[in-house]
Amino acid sequence: MGHRFDPSSKKKLVDEERQRVQPAEEIVQRANPSKDEICADVGCGIGYVAIPLSRVVRQVIAIDSQKEMLSTLISRANDDERGRISPVLSELPLLPMGSKVLDRVVIVNVLHEVEEKETLVSEVLRVLRPGGRLTVIDFQKVPTSFGPPVEERIERTEVPALFKGLSIVCSWSYPEFYQFELEAG
Repeated sequence: MGHRFDPSSKKKLVDEERQRVQPAEEIVQRANPSKDEICADVGCGIGYVAIPLSRVVRQVIAIDSQKEMLSTLISRANDDERGRISPVLSELPLLPMGSKVLDRVVIVNVLHEVEEKETLVSEVLRVLRPGGRLTVIDFQKVPTSFGPPVEERIERTEVPALFKGLSIVCSWSYPEFYQFELEAG
């Protein structure tokens, strides 16, 4: 893993600026998951998206490489949300689960951090069921109000080419970030 989010800055993951620029509930709403989905939030951090996602799906496997992030996620979730969130400590790009077991993989503001992108892509393709979805959100490759240095970001147009084994269902582009919904064949 290259650049990694510093857990001492975890309050920034849920601060007012992020909630204004990149509202988690709207990310989940655009993804439009069904109530029966089993999802993985890859690089979930303190649960900015995992928690609202858990309210509308059957299960969220919350994967992060930092135990402190997972502990904070669980402490932020209410009892019902905790019942639907399974925290998993694991390093990317490998996904610690069987093949064809997920209805959705969610990668929010993490893709730019993964050095071995081809391995992550292979892992996403491996774990998704046929017809499964990938939700990718990351920063525009321009200066924004928060996020990593511009040179570490991935150009929006590169995402579909990176995930060439998946087809685009829809995409959105905002001043500070983009969102893709991609589907496994």
